[in-house]
Amino acid sequence: MASSCESFLDVNVNPNQATAVTPDQLLGNALTVTGANYTAYNAYANFATGFWTKSNAVSGFNEERNYNYSSTYQQGLFNGTYDNLNDYNLIQTAGATTHPNHAAIARIMKAYNFLLLVDEYGDVPYTDALKGKANITPKYDKAEEIYKDLIVQLKGAVTDINAATAGLAVGPEDVVFGGNMTRWKQFANSLRLRILLRQSNVAALNAYVKTEMTALQTDAAANNGYITADVSAQPGYAASSGQQNPFYNTYGFSVGSANTTSTYRFILPTKYLVNLFVNNNDPRITQEYRQVGATKDANGSQTANGTYVGSNLGESVIPSPTTGSTFQAALLNSPAGTFAGTFLRSPNQPTALMLLSEHLFSKAEAESRSLLTGNAKADFLAGIQASFNTTFRNAPSPSPVNRLVNGGDIDPVSNYTKYIAANVGNGLVDWDATTTPATDAYGTITTGTRTVSTVEKILTQKFLAENTIAGTEAWDDFRRTMLPMVPVSIQASVPGQFAKRLLYPQSEINTNKANVPLTTTQYDRIFWVQL
Repeated sequence: MASSCESFLDVNVNPNQATAVTPDQLLGNALTVTGANYTAYNAYANFATGFWTKSNAVSGFNEERNYNYSSTYQQGLFNGTYDNLNDYNLIQTAGATTHPNHAAIARIMKAYNFLLLVDEYGDVPYTDALKGKANITPKYDKAEEIYKDLIVQLKGAVTDINAATAGLAVGPEDVVFGGNMTRWKQFANSLRLRILLRQSNVAALNAYVKTEMTALQTDAAANNGYITADVSAQPGYAASSGQQNPFYNTYGFSVGSANTTSTYRFILPTKYLVNLFVNNNDPRITQEYRQVGATKDANGSQTANGTYVGSNLGESVIPSPTTGSTFQAALLNSPAGTFAGTFLRSPNQPTALMLLSEHLFSKAEAESRSLLTGNAKADFLAGIQASFNTTFRNAPSPSPVNRLVNGGDIDPVSNYTKYIAANVGNGLVDWDATTTPATDAYGTITTGTRTVSTVEKILTQKFLAENTIAGTEAWDDFRRTMLPMVPVSIQASVPGQFAKRLLYPQSEINTNKANVPLTTTQYDRIFWVQL
């Protein structure tokens, strides 16, 4: 098993030049690369959607603060995703008859990856893409037409799985579901919901979305429903060179080091995010961010809690990594109030591809808007519970350095119960409440109350659940609904205006200039964006 895990993590393998490699030999590496790519998408989106800002330990992150994008900014996302798509395309075409389930998985993951591309770039190569030397200058397809075909592909993948009665079975090379094809069908159904909900605020598509939502509900009932747990890639991450979880490796600790990476010191939460946690007595923050000013005695037992300190994106006076709340991590010499929290549990933590909480909040929104039938309140509460399960999962036992962090309570059910009880009457948490304390633009409580809509409460809880782990989905929801009310960067190059998309990469302009929509700017809306 160790050798197979190592092969899945060998990103130097180039399956496009390995014509003798079979689909089962390609799949593990392709899924692993998707996990690494999604980590990179989240790093971009976590700034864009108001989760992250920078500390004073670094002078960079200019584009993140002023939205003054260039054609080289984040161009690795475009190139890396198409490289990954070529892998899946090879699996699908080579495995159609001999490896039908592998081919179906690849079909699902092609939809997953093309969705990432369209959501950040809009029109992209699709029907002419992935043809190698046969077409090195593919035309660009309209984003809305790609979206519609992604639904077709996901339906087809489920049909393929149901029809796959022969061929090689999927085994440990499936580093997401371990060969469980029922779970792949559930994932395809949940991915359809993600895609349809993204389009649901486009007036011209109302009839299409309603029809497809009805079809989804019917198909899901006939094909094992939706996901029932977080969907994650686990190729055998380990504390070895080239084997660590990609987020942990970048934002946590290098192999064998007790000191955090420099990148760890660069990232702080925004004040808006901290206030959303603190104002609502949300214990999830204890697992996600380090307290500032906590103290401990000579025996290492914590004697007092500290506070949580964030920064406004783009502000000039910025906290340092020690005066601001960096990620919870098992820091050198165990400062008071620190331990291996949600984001930096261990070098072998899995990489999330879709959170159960995301799916449940999406379902609750669709039900509250009569796009699906079901119990929106139940799914909303289940979404919060799922987020607590993710946040507190595998948390360490209470120890001298974290006894007073959240009172030493690391049980997700207990914390969920206390959170709901502490927020009776608060419309951002209580399903039946319609008001919440008024705040300024950065979430500091002022005076009086304001009204909260059902969709706002769902999107606020979804936002909190997706912090850092799934920033890509939070950024997409924010552009779709402008909820929650994330403040724009103080240094925005166009005052008061967010960027809405990425620019086409220079590498694509250099090789496919005749087809690239060169007049596009970062302020142009992708077809479903309302921001």
